Amino acid sequence: MKLILRFVIALVLTGPVFFGLSRIDPLARWVGSEAVWSALAPLFRLFGAVGIEGEETVLLGVLLALIFIIAALIVWGAGTILTRARAHRAAAH
Repeated sequence: MKLILRFVIALVLTGPVFFGLSRIDPLARWVGSEAVWSALAPLFRLFGAVGIEGEETVLLGVLLALIFIIAALIVWGAGTILTRARAHRAAAH
């Protein structure tokens, strides 16, 4: 049950984390740079992306997957902190 709840929380956090990270100008410029597009070229070929719209779809998918992983790490870290805080509080009483 905890795993499903953490997964759902990570899914919900994906949107806010995405918008938060997209507000960082240097990161937005880096994502739009030629280096990133060159690095993703094998994925473009793998998914058969044709034209800028197809490449943007692949890029968005990669970004959302990475941001979901970041959100999942946030949820996992918060869960660990809360569990340790509860255990510490229970041991103190």
